[in-house]
Amino acid sequence: MEKIIVTSALPYAYSVPHLGNFVGSVLPADVFYKYLKMKGTDAIFICGSDQHGTPIELAAIKKGIEPQQLADEMHNTIKGLFEKMECTFSYYGKTHTEQNKETVYELFNSLKDKGFITPTEDMQAYCDVDKRFLTDRFIEGTCPYCHSPKARGDQCDECGMLLTPTMLIDPHCTICGKKEIRFLKVKNLAIALDKLQGKVSDFINSRAQNNWSKNAVNKSLGLIKDGLKPRDITRSMKWGFKVPVEGYEDSVIYVWFDAVIGYIGITKEFGESIADRYWKGNDTRLIQFMGKDNIEFHAIMFPAILLGSEKGYILPYTIKASEYLTSRSVKFSKSQGVGLNIEAALQILDADYWRFTLMYLYPETADTEFSLEALKDIVNSVMNDKIGNLVNRVLVIARNNASVLGASGEEGAIGIDAGADDGISSIISSYKANFDKLNIREALRDATALAALGNEIMSSSEPWALAKNATSDVKAKEDFVRIVHKLLRIVFDLGVLLYPFTPLASSKILGYFGIDGAPSISLLDLRATLDTSKEIEILFSKITDKEMGKLRVFENRP
Repeated sequence: MEKIIVTSALPYAYSVPHLGNFVGSVLPADVFYKYLKMKGTDAIFICGSDQHGTPIELAAIKKGIEPQQLADEMHNTIKGLFEKMECTFSYYGKTHTEQNKETVYELFNSLKDKGFITPTEDMQAYCDVDKRFLTDRFIEGTCPYCHSPKARGDQCDECGMLLTPTMLIDPHCTICGKKEIRFLKVKNLAIALDKLQGKVSDFINSRAQNNWSKNAVNKSLGLIKDGLKPRDITRSMKWGFKVPVEGYEDSVIYVWFDAVIGYIGITKEFGESIADRYWKGNDTRLIQFMGKDNIEFHAIMFPAILLGSEKGYILPYTIKASEYLTSRSVKFSKSQGVGLNIEAALQILDADYWRFTLMYLYPETADTEFSLEALKDIVNSVMNDKIGNLVNRVLVIARNNASVLGASGEEGAIGIDAGADDGISSIISSYKANFDKLNIREALRDATALAALGNEIMSSSEPWALAKNATSDVKAKEDFVRIVHKLLRIVFDLGVLLYPFTPLASSKILGYFGIDGAPSISLLDLRATLDTSKEIEILFSKITDKEMGKLRVFENRP
């Protein structure tokens, strides 16, 4: 039986992810994993905190605490917030563990033994004020590509280009803020990507048809065309796994190397036998979700590590890289510690509202603009008016006319056959096909299309009018029963289809039909039974002026 590992780019345990981070990796991975479990697929969802790197060490220095304390505290905070966002990981671990350390050393030593780890000499920034080497976020300056003044020593967040400290224009130390910087020669170790280019190229060409996003294919092949070069995997810093090579006692393994290996290490933390079963199984598919800024690490570097080490771990099957969720009007800022992050979002609206809205706007193929107006429109017009009102109206009509609809038993149960209607079945077929192709945003649009179909039936047939004559007119009763049964089937099916996106609302809907827990996709083909004795609750509510006021705090203002 086929097995699937679902992963998302590991959230960095430095600050709470903002909405763009969340929708770029963890949320679509969670939505897809929920769908797989509905299908009965043998799947696990592995994620966790990326705990190493200069931002954590820098923040810890400024707070006067140890990096591990800060990383573990943020890990617990972020994990709790994801759980409040109704994410259901099989295991949410972290990278600073013995299991990940052992796996990093296993792959590192194998690469070294096979000649794919080579010594290098680099010019490294050294701060004469703080008396230390400056790596990654310990040094900032102007980007040589887009001229952003806040480019870091490893990457420019503005344009996404990977950098080295020597490339920065007019750099300064982020600890003391001074520009008293010298560049000194230091020894590092690099993975010889040039020697592995052929293997990586063959891997990409053999896998790119497996539902890879276009940006993942284009960027990775572009990097191959330009020619891969050795890339440093060590840094002169204190926080991280020590380099297991004599002469490099003052260096650690670079964060990107141990972070991508972290998927394996975290699974081992979950259970050694589980890791062996999934990561070394010939029938396992690894499906990875990330933002487009992570393509190089997952499409080039991670496969290079696995191919070069030859330790038997499976290679990525699908790489799903989203574009960016942008916002000109709302503050999104993780690195600056301000803006609309998931913690602030959950204090204003419940998880279902954010999950639905973010997946409705999911930047699947192009950058998508987020605004408070878009949020309000989706919640009010789509969630409340199109879906919530339909569910409420249908359930109320059914409860008020239970005897006409053939209710039986003490609970007033109404049996509803599985929908054979072409309109319903075609939407469900499209929903399944889109999920299987990883067109997740389109699958949500299919669910809303089913609600739109229900509203069209409601408006054109006016069942409330038919109900008035149902007790005295045989034809009116037949039409009423047929229409309401169809509408009830749509409501029930909506409860199933919405589960990956809005699990709380889905549970409410299915609860009226006696279904508890996560639903199975097979329910769509089975007879359902409505319990008309249950009190009907509001499914979704419109965003209030008070809530909009709280949200406007995060607007960018001149």
